Amino acid sequence: MEAFYEKFKELLEDESKSEAVTFSISLIKNKQIEIVEFYEKVLAKAMNNIRCHNDEHDLCIWKEHVRNAIARTVIESLYPYVLEERAKNFGEAPVKKVAILCPDGEYHDMGARIAADYFTLLNWEAVFVGSSTPDYEFISIARQLDLDIVAISVTNPYNLFSARKTVDLLRKELDGEVKIFVGGSAFSKDIKNERQMDVDGYVFNFEDLKKLLNGGDFQ
Repeated sequence: MEAFYEKFKELLEDESKSEAVTFSISLIKNKQIEIVEFYEKVLAKAMNNIRCHNDEHDLCIWKEHVRNAIARTVIESLYPYVLEERAKNFGEAPVKKVAILCPDGEYHDMGARIAADYFTLLNWEAVFVGSSTPDYEFISIARQLDLDIVAISVTNPYNLFSARKTVDLLRKELDGEVKIFVGGSAFSKDIKNERQMDVDGYVFNFEDLKKLLNGGDFQ
């Protein structure tokens, strides 16, 4: 596993898009690693540990954007394997539906995109909405799509206030109609804000989500 991580991290640092995509697909296709393991122990770990070198400090912003774009392409390229894994593990089409969104002002949505695949792997219909969604749009989406869960992802701690506003609005307008899950590195770094959120569960990895869905009213 460590060798896969080091290789992928090296490809990201070199901004080698084609090689990173080819390498990632080969790992999954040849069953050298499971999709969830790849996301959590290779891709996410590499993205969290890449740092700009001292001599390229002025290049950090554009390099981060390029590397994020590469990681996003990798995730999208693995989607057929996500569907294949779901088909192998479940004998029927999804009947439950979730939308995965980021609150207004949150533009880091890679964690949300991975969460969408996690829900898919657990046989949910996952609607990935993505970054910076105004709070009133959450209400519209929940009602129009007849959602069972709204999942909110926050990476930047500065957006926790926006997330709390959204949660409060969902409770006010849709209390009892949908469950609310939240996740993302912003929550893991701020226990106080976690305890103040009126949500149905916190998700930081695949196992967290699996336990919540297996232990809730989602069967």
